[in-house]
Amino acid sequence: MGILMYACLLDENMRQAPVIHLRGLDSSIGQALVERILRTNAHLVVPRENYQELSVRYATELEFEECEIHASDDLPFASGHRLLLIGLGPFDDSSDGKSGFEVDGLEAILAMPAHMNVDVDTEWLDSHIVIHDLLPRMKDLTWSSPLFGRWMAQLNADETALSQGDAEHWWVSDIDVADAFVRILMSDEPFPSKMKVSGRRAWGQKQTIEELSLLYARTMAGRTGEFGIEHLTAAPTPSIEVQSLIVAPSAPMTIQENSQQRPDLSLLHDVLHRIDGDGWRPLVPIRTALMHALADYID
Repeated sequence: MGILMYACLLDENMRQAPVIHLRGLDSSIGQALVERILRTNAHLVVPRENYQELSVRYATELEFEECEIHASDDLPFASGHRLLLIGLGPFDDSSDGKSGFEVDGLEAILAMPAHMNVDVDTEWLDSHIVIHDLLPRMKDLTWSSPLFGRWMAQLNADETALSQGDAEHWWVSDIDVADAFVRILMSDEPFPSKMKVSGRRAWGQKQTIEELSLLYARTMAGRTGEFGIEHLTAAPTPSIEVQSLIVAPSAPMTIQENSQQRPDLSLLHDVLHRIDGDGWRPLVPIRTALMHALADYID
């Protein structure tokens, strides 16, 4: 009787709290999603190979927060659950990378980096999300911008970081992206079938390199203790304005004409606005996000 009562209580708890399956956790954004979900009352389901490590790493959070973590073979997919696939996979051992995901009522969402430019069969997906100009907090061959890695290699070699053309970038922290995703996952709103994510401020390569070089120099000076006046003087914040979420078709330069620099964020903004009224407003300053990103390259 005790086991039956426990099973009934667990079933009732799962009806009240969302069940979120995560795959592709070996990334900075995967870790950011786990850390954000742990601050909710959700049931977080991860592959068995990740379960033990996460249970130990986040033991304190699991003890005092409402969130519960489960191994995927203990809590399989079911109707009403949500599955977020992060990166390029493979996400299981099947040849097509999607075996077992076609469960009636399971919402399957795939988030991948824009710079990889990979063709995806989206017929089995409920939502396909493309993330532009992500700044992950740890070095990541999948999610880190190739340009960022090139600049860091030049700085580590005591060379001047060089721009590669005049393209603009819409940098965004993985912390902000994870927060937006979890706001949707914890709501009753489905993810849009196709959605783009990026920051809202355009950064030219020259501006990015200047900021990155300054942060790199300060970090290295802090390690050696050899501070100069140039390291201690407060640097001015770049003058970068927030752009509108989408430009009207009649405007001289539309989002479509400038698509490499500025993805259409209206779908992301609209779904977040319906959930809590805040919309898409990244909170992590890009200077902070750049600092987070370069730290792992230096280490």
